[in-house]
Amino acid sequence: MILAAGVGSRLDPLTSQLPKPLCPILGKSVMEHIVLLCKKHGFINLAANTHVMADKISEHFKDADKKLNVQLNLVYEKELTGVGGGIRSCKKFLTDEVILVIMGDALTDCDLSYLYEAHIKSKCEVTIGMKEIPDTSQFGVIVTDKNNRVISFQEKPKPEEAKSHFANTGIYFFNQSVLREMPSETESPKFDIATDLFQKLMSKNIPMQAININAYWADIGTLKQYHQSIKDTLEGKVKINMEAEKTSYGYKEKRVLIDPSSKIEGKVYLGENVKIGSNVVITGTVYIEKNCVIEANSYINNSTIWSNSHIGKNVKVINSILGNNCRVNEGIEMISNSVWAPETLITGATKPATIFS
Repeated sequence: MILAAGVGSRLDPLTSQLPKPLCPILGKSVMEHIVLLCKKHGFINLAANTHVMADKISEHFKDADKKLNVQLNLVYEKELTGVGGGIRSCKKFLTDEVILVIMGDALTDCDLSYLYEAHIKSKCEVTIGMKEIPDTSQFGVIVTDKNNRVISFQEKPKPEEAKSHFANTGIYFFNQSVLREMPSETESPKFDIATDLFQKLMSKNIPMQAININAYWADIGTLKQYHQSIKDTLEGKVKINMEAEKTSYGYKEKRVLIDPSSKIEGKVYLGENVKIGSNVVITGTVYIEKNCVIEANSYINNSTIWSNSHIGKNVKVINSILGNNCRVNEGIEMISNSVWAPETLITGATKPATIFS
């Protein structure tokens, strides 16, 4: 079961027109990367809850059975009911004895097969994937004993107060019996996993374990982390499904046109139908989505440009993110670390939607 109903408010303005699970990572939505990860490990009967811009998720995955070779059942939630409530909404599709639950808006190359096998061997009712992190203040953390059994949880503790530096990744294996512990919607309209279900299981001494996934994992929920995850992916720190042609500078999709006088170096991804004009310089970690145009003498460094955007002549884009359908006028030197909302016309007087550190 893929959790895909989140609001994604910390990714504003990028999520003003696109739900968080559809934010692109090298030509595919982050949720599509999760679907392909599930498929890689044999999980092909999938369900997902939706809420924010649910129609766009439905449209994106309408041919999942043919294009991705998985069965994906989408369940629309009229109101958000918590992570547990989201799982409950998909309950009719979760009929196997062991159920995988995974976030649809996190980027990971976790070995799901290893976690599954560890779950089966342990005879625990729940297995949680955890990841060691330096800053606990942004995550729920898990405390375990020497046998990986869960002792307690802490919700976003300050680093100096943290009893553990292992974050809950939101990757779970549940036995069917755990679903039966969930209250009905009448009993509890909103229901969370960490604060409600896990506390209930612990009070009943139902065994849970947490396993270090020892893999890449990032919640792309902030602009800074989304930007970092693009960089990590281009640098090969996370293993994802890539169909693009490998090049000396990175990857390019079909029908990319590059003027011979342009210079591309670093780690770069060029999407379908991207056009690069004369004497353009692209350097660092750069992600340019499909149907973008970069006109002559422009300079792009460490930036992400979403689809259908047009960069005029003599433009500088440094360490920034542009949403879909942006247009940058000729001769603009954009503010470094800036984020621009979709469909923005960027002139000398235009202010970015936000600045990220």
